[in-house]
Amino acid sequence: MEHRKGKTIVPTMWGTMNLFPVLALVFIVLRLYCRRWLKKATTGYLDDYVLIFSWILMVITSTIGLMLAKHGVGTAIVEGDEIIVEPEVMHALLFWTANLLLFGINAIAFSKVSWFITLIRLVTNRWQKVVLWVLMVFSTAALFAASTLGYYQCHFEPDGTGSKKKRCLNNRFAIIFSFVVAIYSTVLEFALSAVPAYVVWKLPLKRTTKIGIVCATSVGFVSAMMGALRTKAYYDHLFPLGKLPEMYSLGCVIMFAVLEVCTTIIAASIPFLRPLVKKMAKAYDEDDLSWP
Repeated sequence: MEHRKGKTIVPTMWGTMNLFPVLALVFIVLRLYCRRWLKKATTGYLDDYVLIFSWILMVITSTIGLMLAKHGVGTAIVEGDEIIVEPEVMHALLFWTANLLLFGINAIAFSKVSWFITLIRLVTNRWQKVVLWVLMVFSTAALFAASTLGYYQCHFEPDGTGSKKKRCLNNRFAIIFSFVVAIYSTVLEFALSAVPAYVVWKLPLKRTTKIGIVCATSVGFVSAMMGALRTKAYYDHLFPLGKLPEMYSLGCVIMFAVLEVCTTIIAASIPFLRPLVKKMAKAYDEDDLSWP
């Protein structure tokens, strides 16, 4: 039967997965500029290094995702009423999707670790720091476990005849565990996005300053929304259990995972740009004063 292409997200994948990593890198550079040169901070760089590492993992994820797009990921291939996967594409999908899960989920994990470290530095009460530490360790361990399951879920072993036999872990357990971790990660991200607003609003600052800081940190909600969209696409890709993987929704999973990491990096960088904003505002005022 002749195959035909259905809906596709490939052009959107190419646009977003090339633009947003560059945008995230710009914010990382601005963050480092503000911390190291404007504020001349001499300590507290751990979250910077973790953020840079998550960006590197995200770029690898984006590269693998765009390469998979050439194999049909992001485009629904329809045969009658059934969505199918070309046989020659399956081996490439099994190999590269496993690597994509390893790098992509760890990129999400490390971006969250950086945000956790920043929040731990921001809060003042001991119990708040303890809760954030516990959440960071638990969520990071869960994401690491999900990425490991995704990577080792299927592998090939010699079967004694000169060929290799595919051996897989319990597919149902791996899928359900990864989906539960995705839901947990998204819910946690929404909760963490509200922490800066809660803390800042109790500080003895001007109301306008508080509103400005809260608006700057509210980008974290955008990252949480990307996580929610990734989880929804992951559900469409895998459920009901036992069906063939759906290529369109897999493209959505990859794209929203990259966007989630990029927006987390941006959200984690914006609060550190205040010295640059103040410097620019001061320069603007001086220009006004010197205007004839």
